[in-house]
Parts: sequence; C-alpha cells; structure tokens
Amino acid sequence: MIVLELGLSLAVGFVVSIVILIAFGYDPLRCITIMFSYGFRDVYYLLSRATPLIATGIAFAIPLLAGLFNIGSEGQLYIGALTTIVVAHYLGNGILALIAGICAGAAVAGLIAILKVYRDINEVVSSIMFNWTLFYLILFLITNYLYDPTIPHQSVSVPKSVQLGIITIGNIRITIAFIIAVLGAIIAYLIVYRSGIGYAIRVTGYSDKTALYAGIDPRKTKILALVLGGAFAGFGGALQALGIVPYIDTTMSTLFGLGFTGIGVALLGRSNPIGIVFAALFVSGLFIGGQMMELKTNVPPELADVIIGIVIIALALPYAYRTIVYWIKTRAKVRRL
Repeated sequence: MIVLELGLSLAVGFVVSIVILIAFGYDPLRCITIMFSYGFRDVYYLLSRATPLIATGIAFAIPLLAGLFNIGSEGQLYIGALTTIVVAHYLGNGILALIAGICAGAAVAGLIAILKVYRDINEVVSSIMFNWTLFYLILFLITNYLYDPTIPHQSVSVPKSVQLGIITIGNIRITIAFIIAVLGAIIAYLIVYRSGIGYAIRVTGYSDKTALYAGIDPRKTKILALVLGGAFAGFGGALQALGIVPYIDTTMSTLFGLGFTGIGVALLGRSNPIGIVFAALFVSGLFIGGQMMELKTNVPPELADVIIGIVIIALALPYAYRTIVYWIKTRAKVRRL
C-alpha cells in the first residue's frame, strides 16, 4: 500500500513538473533524465549532503509524534554547529565538541518547550522567532569575535586533527559523519519505538487526555520530545561542522535551509527514523540533480527549485494529510468524552 502510494505520488509530481517545464519552454524528458542520472552518481557528495538532513528530519519527526511542530530545528542546527566549532577550535576535542553541539540544540528547544507548556505560547511562533534571533546572533559573533583573521568572512575552523575523516570501500568514499548520522537514526528508532519514552511521546501525540488516562504526564513528555528534537538538530549541526564543512561563513551558506528541508525529509520518511535516512538520500539526490540540470540545460535555479519542491510535496502530502486528519478526528473524539 505504501509503495503504491509513493509510486502514484511520484507520478503526480512528475506530471506537474513536466507541465511546468513545457510551459517555460524546456525539454522535460531531458531535464528529468539529467536530474536523476546525475543526482545519485557521486556517492560521496550524496552521502555528505544527506548527513545533516537525517538529523534535522529526526529533529522534526520526534516532536511531531508528540503533536508538536519543531520548526525551530533550523536555529537549533545553527547554534549546534557554532558551538561545535568553538569547542573544537579552542579545546581540540572532537567528542566534547559533538556533545556540546547536541546540548546547545537541546537547550534552545528546551526554551521553546517551556514557553509552550507553561506559558501556552505556540511553538511554531516561538521557533520562528528563535530561528531569526540565532541567525543574526551567529552572524554578529562571527563578524565581530569568532572570525578567522586570515579569512575574515568566515568563522574560525575546526582543526584538521579533530575533523571526521573519510573511509574508502573499493572505489566508494564515505564520510564518517554519515555513518554517525545513521547510527543516530538507529538510536532514534530505538527511543521512539522500543522504549517507554517513545511510548509516552506517541501516546501524548494522540491527546493530553489519552496520556493522562495512561498515567503519563503530557507536559513533561512534550518538553522531552522537543528537547530530543533539538538535540538531534544540534547533532546535525555538529556533524556538518566536524565532517562536512568545518566553518561558518557570513552568508550562512553551509547551513541555511537544512533545518527547514528536514521537515520535508521527515514527512517523506513518515516520521520513522529509518525511513528518514532513505528520504534524506532521495532529497539530497534531487538537490544535486537539480544543480546539474541548471548547468546542462540552463534552467534557472528558481525553476529547478520549483521542480524539486513539487516532487517533495507530492510525496509528502499524503502522509501529511492523513496525519492532520487523524489528529483532528482524535481530538474531536476526546472532547466528547
């Protein structure tokens, strides 16, 4: 059933994409062929692009299972990356830097959770505010205090001795950061589906009354779900800094959008951490293929982004629709009790 749904969704996405490409005067068959033939060709680049998306996808998925929308994974990723870079640069300890990045992301999410649970401030609103606050705070810190004296437009870097390396299997290069991200996804799966914490999160997602009936404190569970989400967003930022790009520039080009893209990845992966790994690989392939489509067919970057967005939305929409309808029906039933 899921395979049929994905197949039909992908077909719809392709049909809409073809219509748009024809409308703008481009050869749709050539464009889509280039996107998929080049998007998954360079394994190392594909895995590198997917690494932070695995983490930000999980960062959105875990709170979603508790009925919360962690739009703040973008800012949590930023602060996780910066904290990791600072700790790695000044202390020279990669493990400590990774832990620091995770804790930084969790701390920001914890503030959002407290505002939600104890002050009833919508987490979407507070998350967006935190995203932009952290965006400009990090730019301020890089520009004034944490810049590299030899390259003023970027931050200090993670020392090479601390950076995660690359392993080679035959002719295939794999960044160690990707392997760690997959291990993180496995841990997330065990937490969500094989632990009491995950059970509490999923029950709370049905409704607060359901959680209370099961002997679960929904307030504490929501805080925990958001903190776990923030921890994984910070984890993504840490892996990006330690294993992909060891600095942040003043345009935030290496980080911007990774948190928001994780939302689509989470929906594609049906909020399952293992599914999110494959969704991150697929989305990364689309981005890489979109870049090659721009180079080889002169398609404008904006149009390439539209095509990628249509495919992702087409694949994610059925799950998003079912989730929203299920929550509405469940809460309506609970109110009648």
